[in-house]
Amino acid sequence: MQPSSINLRLWLTYSLIILLVLFFALAGIVFAFQSSPLLYRQVFLRMDLVSHLLTNRLSFVIAADWDPTIDLFFKEAELLDVEVAIIDNKGASVFLSDGYLESELPPMTTLAQDAENSQEHILTFRDEEKIIWFYKISKINDNYYLLVAAERPNVAIGSLFQDELVKPMLKTGLFALIGAFVVSWLMAEWITRPLKRLSQSANNIAEGKYEPIPIEGPREVQQLARSMNDMSGKVENSLKSQRDFVANVSHEFKTPLTSIQGFSQAIFDETVHKPADIKHAAEVILKETDRLNILVNDLLTLAKLDAGTMAMNKEKIEINHLIKSLIEDFRFEIEKSGVRIKGVYTKPLYLFADSTRLSQVFLNLIDNAIKFSKSGSQILITISREGNYACVGVKDQGAGISEEELERIFERFYQVDKARKGGSDHGVGLGLAIARQIVVAHGGEISATSQLGEGSTFMVKLPIEDATQNQ
Repeated sequence: MQPSSINLRLWLTYSLIILLVLFFALAGIVFAFQSSPLLYRQVFLRMDLVSHLLTNRLSFVIAADWDPTIDLFFKEAELLDVEVAIIDNKGASVFLSDGYLESELPPMTTLAQDAENSQEHILTFRDEEKIIWFYKISKINDNYYLLVAAERPNVAIGSLFQDELVKPMLKTGLFALIGAFVVSWLMAEWITRPLKRLSQSANNIAEGKYEPIPIEGPREVQQLARSMNDMSGKVENSLKSQRDFVANVSHEFKTPLTSIQGFSQAIFDETVHKPADIKHAAEVILKETDRLNILVNDLLTLAKLDAGTMAMNKEKIEINHLIKSLIEDFRFEIEKSGVRIKGVYTKPLYLFADSTRLSQVFLNLIDNAIKFSKSGSQILITISREGNYACVGVKDQGAGISEEELERIFERFYQVDKARKGGSDHGVGLGLAIARQIVVAHGGEISATSQLGEGSTFMVKLPIEDATQNQ
């Protein structure tokens, strides 16, 4: 079954609401008309006519021998399909028209009040048979009152629609219904138009077209459009990073594999047979194998950190001591590169962390600082405390990183321009990505600032184990 569109669903919803409103409005009109005096105006006119005529006539004969005359008057009243009765001032019936029963008379307790009320509107009551009667009382003289009554007729609902007032109302309602359907369709289009654009943009993303979506429409749709644009940007960057990764890793694998294959083939073919040449070939094969091993281990480490399956052997460590020991490990590289490392330490700060993994983070940062620093420049390593965090900063005086590249240096597989100093020692862009994952796993954060021509600063913030013990 073909699913319906949101546009059609909205239109059907609006239409259903409109129909329900019109239905209840029509039901209200029918109910109002059924209880409205307008439907019974002919009955009321007859009752008023009989009441005025008989009241005037009876006032002249009420004291005489008037039975025959009254009987004649009442027969004339019967021609107008109403019942009449003469009531004395005590509420007793004196004379009834033919067929009019005592049980069909209203209660006669307040004749004067009923007569006064009858001048403004027709009164009603329900007899013993539950039949509703209209009645009107008028005063003949001080001793007698005239009662004019008529049974309320049953009006068929169909007859209501023949009324000259209802017909134009129905016509107006029909035009309103058609107009409401048109407006509801336009409203559905107006609401779904931005959603259609979002759907088209999603299809474009699936096809590899990362065009930004205009931010317009209702607030919720604008928010969704912004989210879609953010997602599109992230997907585009992710795909670019993956393409860069494939290219870089392919290159990193290809170079050592080519060397391993070449020297292995040379040994196998006995192209090299001198002991010195064989030893050199073995050294190259071993070096390139180590290089491949490091690359594979980095990829496995990042995968484990990503999946949250990397085991962290946390213990209490002192951060000043850890950094000092790492700087000592770089003594040979420092002398070789001609840079100076200056450490600025603070009072002991204890962390609950995996010393091996944290060492991997700071080794990466210090190693990068040495690679990209000019000979004779200084690398400053500072340790300080901010609140409940230990802060370790590594600042070099290298070429710096552009703002565009700085935003991406912690992305996996991303490499800063290889034309910079240290380009030949570039990895595949996993070092900083791994460092960030390790720091995050410790509940900390890592950030970088840089200025071209002046160097870069990497800052690592890690939570202190027990702040109250280290005041």
